[in-house]
Amino acid sequence: MKHLAVFDDRNIIEKILKEEKRVEGRFSRKKMLPYDKIKKGDIIYLKESGGLIFGQAEVNNVLFYDNLTPEMISKIRKEYQEDLCVSENFWQKHGKSKFVTLIFLKNPERIFPTKYKKKDRRGWVALKD
Repeated sequence: MKHLAVFDDRNIIEKILKEEKRVEGRFSRKKMLPYDKIKKGDIIYLKESGGLIFGQAEVNNVLFYDNLTPEMISKIRKEYQEDLCVSENFWQKHGKSKFVTLIFLKNPERIFPTKYKKKDRRGWVALKD
């Protein structure tokens, strides 16, 4: 399966392409994509919000967590902080999340910038193969 991940900050995509960010975390208060819909071997296209797709990466592994507590979030933070490459502000913003999908990335690559017509505000889209 293929996915489209939308990022508000192009620098995050650059960190993925440089292999500085090796885990993408999607935290939410409700169960939403990519939770329980992504698996090892899937391809993720990396799109800048309001911009183009200019990268892709393969899913190496995925972990799903639900019914998160502050203690569980703290444990996730401690274990994956370096690979997630996120700021203190991120943890404050997502401290009350109930679901998280941790996506371990491999083989990131820059691709020719491509348009994708998307009219909504979703941060993740599951694409048909």
